[in-house]
Amino acid sequence: MILIIDLSKKPKLVLKNKKILDSLEWEGLYQLSETLLLNIDQFLKKNKIELKDLKEIKVIESKDSIVSNRIAQAIALGLKIKK
Repeated sequence: MILIIDLSKKPKLVLKNKKILDSLEWEGLYQLSETLLLNIDQFLKKNKIELKDLKEIKVIESKDSIVSNRIAQAIALGLKIKK
């Protein structure tokens, strides 16, 4: 299973296996440091997914905010599963 952090428009989380299973979109590209980790936690709990179930975490970057891109990449690296 793959978790995609999509910042190309509004911040969005996408849970994908071979097809998209669920997604969550919210306002606040410029408040990402306050919202992203909380939204990931709630999103995974809602879908009954644990971090160990994820094979990969991808980030689709924003063209508007370099800082938001770095925040998302740092969180993705921090959550990365060790095998």
